[in-house]
Amino acid sequence: MKKIVFIIAILFTTVTVQAQEFGIGVHGGYLTELEGVGGGLDLNYDFNEKWGVAFGGTFAVDEDFGVRNKWFALDLNGRYYVVDKLYAFAGGEYLSITVKTLGLGGGSLESESEVSDSDFGVNLGTGYRYNIIDNVNLYAEIKYVLLDAGYVHAKAGIHFSF
Repeated sequence: MKKIVFIIAILFTTVTVQAQEFGIGVHGGYLTELEGVGGGLDLNYDFNEKWGVAFGGTFAVDEDFGVRNKWFALDLNGRYYVVDKLYAFAGGEYLSITVKTLGLGGGSLESESEVSDSDFGVNLGTGYRYNIIDNVNLYAEIKYVLLDAGYVHAKAGIHFSF
């Protein structure tokens, strides 16, 4: 009896492990509120063929007319695979913004000033992963972030599955 339970446990574990997938992605994208581009890293874990979770970070910088904006966003999203590798996701975002005025003459004629703020928001979006070889995928996502000043973030990148 112990052998049968042991064999069933091994078979169940094997099936469960094959359904799970861990991956790391590197992306670049466009943020509408910043009107600039940024890049970052994504980590995701798929529990099974339908459900997964993703954690990501994006860093973006834009400088215009002596004002430098730095954005750092951390996301945690739940994913639901609708069809094949097309998924919808929802979750939360922590956004840290730093605005620095460089002053006249790069700060030599007029002093620099810096203001920082952070906010929490809600992500709603969709994405798709396209497999190019065994464990390498291209992916694209678009999301809307609900904050005081909501914005759209479109990104594309390469994803490695393990």
